[in-house]
Amino acid sequence: MLQQTQVATVIGYFDRFIHHFPTLADLANASEDEVLAQWAGLGYYARARNLHKTAKIIIKQYQGVFPKDFNQVLSLPGIGRSTAGAILSLSFNQQHTILDGNVKRVLARVHQVTGHHSQSATLNKLWQLADQHTPRSRTEHYTQAIMDLGATLCTRTKPNCAHCPISDQCLSFKAGTQLQYPYPKPKKQKPSRTIAMLVFVNNQKVHLYKRPSSGIWGGLWSFVECENMPEAIQQTLLAFDPNAAISKHLDSFKHTFTHYHLHIYPIIIKCATTDHEFYSLQQSKLGMPKPVAKIISYLENGDMPSSR
Repeated sequence: MLQQTQVATVIGYFDRFIHHFPTLADLANASEDEVLAQWAGLGYYARARNLHKTAKIIIKQYQGVFPKDFNQVLSLPGIGRSTAGAILSLSFNQQHTILDGNVKRVLARVHQVTGHHSQSATLNKLWQLADQHTPRSRTEHYTQAIMDLGATLCTRTKPNCAHCPISDQCLSFKAGTQLQYPYPKPKKQKPSRTIAMLVFVNNQKVHLYKRPSSGIWGGLWSFVECENMPEAIQQTLLAFDPNAAISKHLDSFKHTFTHYHLHIYPIIIKCATTDHEFYSLQQSKLGMPKPVAKIISYLENGDMPSSR
């Protein structure tokens, strides 16, 4: 959960997740929908699917015991070089190197590493430095310490250099250039997409379908989507239910992903078809993207059209 999400955001999700899945076997035996429902809101849903897959693999292939071999850990879904190193270092006191965001920032400042880590030359340099600094003994203490250093003192803005235990070794501190490192990622203009979300309502229930595992919101439950064009909306509406009728256009809103902005135009549509599945607004076992949950919350507050 801490990959790509801040601690303050994670705590509540973590507590609920552990409450629902207190053991590895509980997680492995759960359905994907149950796992995604507890993850909904954290984003990057491939992490949840990979976590679920990994639990199943450990139960089946390793008899429920987490492997201690680096290559075996690295082969588990969703676990990369740095995460594998962190797990084995912190949990089993093995000598492995980590390079998470906090460590990258510390090393970039201490050594005045130019370039952004998305560039292969810069990333290779940071890995070399990380390997160079990782000690042979008390590796777990060093690993936790350098992560905490970046999280608490060597922060992205307003680094607390006065209390840093390694400021005398930090080239950027000596030069007064702390805020120049690490180099910012070259900015790109985020593209935008526009869609219509068709909220089909039947007898106070809404139609939801499970999205494919690949792509955005993989494995989550969502509304029918189409281009936000009158022709596309009408074609999609007729294909779903020829007798359906638009009830209301809700206010549009923007949802931002890592690589683009998504402008969503929700449309409430009344229908009476029995050819599709409909769910109550209180459906609690379905994992939903934030925009879908936002629309459902709007409907729960009294904007659900009458079935008459």
